[in-house]
Amino acid sequence: MSVTTQLAIRSRNSPMKYIIIDLEWNGSNTRSGYFDEIIEIGAVALDDRMNIVSEFQTLVSPKQTKKLRGRIKELTHITNDDLKNADGFVTVFKRLKAWIGPGDNCMLSWGNSDIGVLYENLTWYNMTDEIYIIKNYCDAQQLCQKALGISLNKQIGLAAFAEQAEVEIGEDQLHRALNDSRLTARCFAKLCTPELLDEFVKKADRVFYERMNFKCYNLQDLSDEQVVFSDFMTKCPECDVYMKRLTTFTCKNKKHYAKYRCALCGRLYNISHTLKITYDGLEHRKTLSEIGGMPATEESDGATEQPAQNAEEAS
Repeated sequence: MSVTTQLAIRSRNSPMKYIIIDLEWNGSNTRSGYFDEIIEIGAVALDDRMNIVSEFQTLVSPKQTKKLRGRIKELTHITNDDLKNADGFVTVFKRLKAWIGPGDNCMLSWGNSDIGVLYENLTWYNMTDEIYIIKNYCDAQQLCQKALGISLNKQIGLAAFAEQAEVEIGEDQLHRALNDSRLTARCFAKLCTPELLDEFVKKADRVFYERMNFKCYNLQDLSDEQVVFSDFMTKCPECDVYMKRLTTFTCKNKKHYAKYRCALCGRLYNISHTLKITYDGLEHRKTLSEIGGMPATEESDGATEQPAQNAEEAS
């Protein structure tokens, strides 16, 4: 399929203009806490046929720290001298906003770290409402990995993915904002389909940013009111009947472990329960590991129960 034909696609829910952005930032400890301060912004604008129609690139003078970390200088080849005459973030963002322009759009980045850091910097300068210049958002990394059948749980770097997808990297230096934006655009343009756009383009409203900035955490207190005791009841994968829990729960590495036995086949299992608090509420995941690989010979009354809080209840 030719490039022109490949790019001439449009989702029924997708916007007219795509903004593919990449940021470079320097993390530092400040009196207000750790801050990822943007030092470079690069972006390309695509029309609904995925043709590049404009580019944006600028360095950003950091205000919270004057020295770049060694790792950042090594990756980007940006020096402290390079940033001396650059404009500050407030001025640069006004220029970026003018470049994006009015109307419907969709911002994309390779992974959602960039959009998170952009939001962080706007918040730092009391400009949070400016984030709504972005009307829709799409994680280009997730879309591209889905297109190649790669698990979304994996985090594949841009260059490594481009090689796997047979997208030309060229001679441009990576880890520079504009070059990375161009490469992300080539990956996105090659692999996107209307169906993938419908799946991954999200409206960038208040709830979107609340969800993005929510800090998920693992729940370790089983007495927490969010815990649903019936969720701990687990069926035997062989017999499809609920098993009896034989032991009290032990918490290790933020997981809750207990032994279960099936009344029908006698199999014993170690089961770990991971309780994760997300923006949408409690997420309960279970992992079953059969003990010994052979059915247990002990008899059981086949009773099922809710999680016990002490040894007497579990015995």
